[in-house]
Amino acid sequence: SSLAISNWNMDTGASCSITPNRDWFKIYSPHIIPIHLANDMIIYSEGIGSVIIEPEIEGEKMDLV
Repeated sequence: SSLAISNWNMDTGASCSITPNRDWFKIYSPHIIPIHLANDMIIYSEGIGSVIIEPEIEGEKMDLV
């Protein structure tokens, strides 16, 4: 759904996250590696980089990288 693509539920305990939104990346480099999923499927990354997120805490947005 468009809501699922435009929102991101962060897992603060995760070492890496995945997004289909290339335009969210502040810094991006092509980088193909296998990603092993919980159901034993393997998918491949297209790139790696940094995404700036703006969590809203008590109505105030804050920038995080």
